[in-house]
Amino acid sequence: MAIYSILSFIVLFETPYELFSIGCQKELANDVAGAIEYYKMALALDSTASEIYYALANAHYKIQKIDKGIEYARMGLQVAPDNLDLHSILGVGYIGKGDLKSAIETYKRALNYHPDNLDLYQTISILYEGLGDLKMAKEILMEIAEDKRTSEVYNRLGTICGKMNDHQGAINYYHRAFALDTTNYTALVGIGTGFDILGIKDSSIYYYEKAIQYDTSLSISKRLVDLYMDTDQFQKLIDIARKILTANYYEIAVRRSLGFALYKMGLLNEALVEFTIAAGLNPQDTYSKFYAARIFLEQGRYEESKRVLSEALKVNPDFVELWVYLGFIAMDKRDFKLARYAFTEAAHRNADMVQIYYLLGIVAELEQEFTQAYFYYKKSLSLDPRSLLSLNALANLCDRIGRKDEALRIFEKIIEIDTTDAIALNYVGYTYAERAESLGYALKLIEKALEIEPNNGYFIDSRGWVFYQLERYEEALSDLKRANELVEDPVILEHLGDVYLKLNEVTKAKEIYRQVLKLQPKNRTVLEKLKRLEENRE
Repeated sequence: MAIYSILSFIVLFETPYELFSIGCQKELANDVAGAIEYYKMALALDSTASEIYYALANAHYKIQKIDKGIEYARMGLQVAPDNLDLHSILGVGYIGKGDLKSAIETYKRALNYHPDNLDLYQTISILYEGLGDLKMAKEILMEIAEDKRTSEVYNRLGTICGKMNDHQGAINYYHRAFALDTTNYTALVGIGTGFDILGIKDSSIYYYEKAIQYDTSLSISKRLVDLYMDTDQFQKLIDIARKILTANYYEIAVRRSLGFALYKMGLLNEALVEFTIAAGLNPQDTYSKFYAARIFLEQGRYEESKRVLSEALKVNPDFVELWVYLGFIAMDKRDFKLARYAFTEAAHRNADMVQIYYLLGIVAELEQEFTQAYFYYKKSLSLDPRSLLSLNALANLCDRIGRKDEALRIFEKIIEIDTTDAIALNYVGYTYAERAESLGYALKLIEKALEIEPNNGYFIDSRGWVFYQLERYEEALSDLKRANELVEDPVILEHLGDVYLKLNEVTKAKEIYRQVLKLQPKNRTVLEKLKRLEENRE
């Protein structure tokens, strides 16, 4: 009875094409098992039809009978060894089993029949990459004749080179892809990424900027935010960050970067708005609170700054800079006890002790505790003998408390470290001028300071005093008159009076000395000079 029914069915549908068509309809209706039966009947009538083998292989894959599908694909290739679809479906079967090596061999056999099929090269390359063999993944693509390579092929080569850490090679291939298609987003991003990894930020920015013209996703735009930050291109950062935030209000990291850029541009109120929004969106965002506190501090809004810092410290008491800025507020308010406490807390939390000892020294100096300040500056320098902040602080303290020789040695060390420190150059030069020692060297130092700050009245006075000691009185007079025009200072006036005296312009000298006494009525040196001049007149 069963045999009779099948024969009757075959007689009713005479052609394999009709049976195959019914199988296709059943497959479309998700009756895969029924489809397979009709495909088999069609194959019984025509064992040379490659599309039936393909359909049987594909249908068996759908019901997870991978090996059976592979068997039908192989049978089909025996009938039609050059059939690309059958090679492809066989490869899919091997991939489904995780047998990538067999899949590669299958697609390579297909290449023998279809050597110009770029999809085969791409597929084999991807499979080699799946095996972790990047070298072969690249080599198979290199087998494509140059005049046949497309933009997509060069993109693929660029991707492989990037994964092989050959970033310059990746850039070169992406450039070729871009040359073939100047709207190729993948190539633009690939070039930008290569330069980004190589640390060539300007070039990376250039190609990322071109890429975002062809793509509206935010990933590259957000990377540009970081690069603009790194390269101090704050206006560009502001512009792109605002576009990102228009698309997505809740991009907190971008909002923080926008706040920082506005802060660096001096737009403090706008920056404060962004940091406040960011902290509102994420109460755990101590970075935004920190910068909000900095802005409040710079605006002299001490209580608001202190409040925000206190809120942030409750969230993250190990955020060292919060303690440091709390100390700054305390110093500005002359609450030295709180300042010492804040800096000590920062020290307990692994702050930079070079900075902490320096800051404790500043606090001690503000309290007129000069011995303690000296101790802290020395402690800071014991950890970093080249700390310019601590060296300058110690040098100025030594000068202030009368340790002039030590101050001179420290300023000379500062010059060794930083040959552009104009204050140190002037100090050393003026000290030698005062001592009438090494005057040529002193003049050289002071003139270097004046190259940095040509209109600094104190530096001009120093040079004038060197000229005085060198008995070049006309040059001294010129400098000291100009210094006096720039700065009202009793020392400069006294120097000017001394030069007039050397030039035998006694009346002018006396006039200048009297101006000194208006500023310093108890200046004994000048009082004595005036007394001697009056006595000589008599």
